[in-house]
Amino acid sequence: MKKYLQIISLLFVSLVTFAQKSEVDFQTRQGIGLNLDLPKGWEVSGEFRTRFNENSSNYRGSYIYLGGEKKINKYISAGVGYRLGMVNGEKFNRLSANIEAKYKINRFTFSLRETYQSQKQTFVGDDEGTAENYLRSRFGIKYAFTKKLDFSVSTEPFMHKNDGVFETDFWRNRANISYEYLKNKSVSLYYIWQPDVNKKYPDTKNILGINFNFVIKVK
Repeated sequence: MKKYLQIISLLFVSLVTFAQKSEVDFQTRQGIGLNLDLPKGWEVSGEFRTRFNENSSNYRGSYIYLGGEKKINKYISAGVGYRLGMVNGEKFNRLSANIEAKYKINRFTFSLRETYQSQKQTFVGDDEGTAENYLRSRFGIKYAFTKKLDFSVSTEPFMHKNDGVFETDFWRNRANISYEYLKNKSVSLYYIWQPDVNKKYPDTKNILGINFNFVIKVK
């Protein structure tokens, strides 16, 4: 009996030590975006977003996103993006390119997006990790309750390039509900569960965000 008590005690101490070295942070994000729906399958978008970390008590920084996308056919589209991060008085640049496939069955839309991104300068402890180059594979499912209301979930591993090999750094798991309250005007509320992997003491981020989006259709 004494032996079993010692084993249980050691396991308890190990779990407490692990919990003390691994951090769980609650963050919030707020964004507003504009999409230009252009002829011949082209789309241009922009977004401004702010982030708060340390249990949403600290202003993390502001980010500007710019992107362009082109529908190749009914199922496939390709795009490029740029992000300017303004954090603690410094600026950070990130470029990305992606290709996405979508397939619709009744009210369900299945999607798979492959993204390659490169950062000129990285953050220490930021949610994009510390590697310069990343490969991201996002699989998502969207369900349309009505023409104005839909719900989606997605999962996306972030794999950084280390000595020529891509290794998973963390997973981004997202649930999103979007509602078009007026024509071409919508609001999205989302939750992200983002655990680190391949680390001795992995951190976890719980993120709650809201986005307002406006669409302008150009004929």
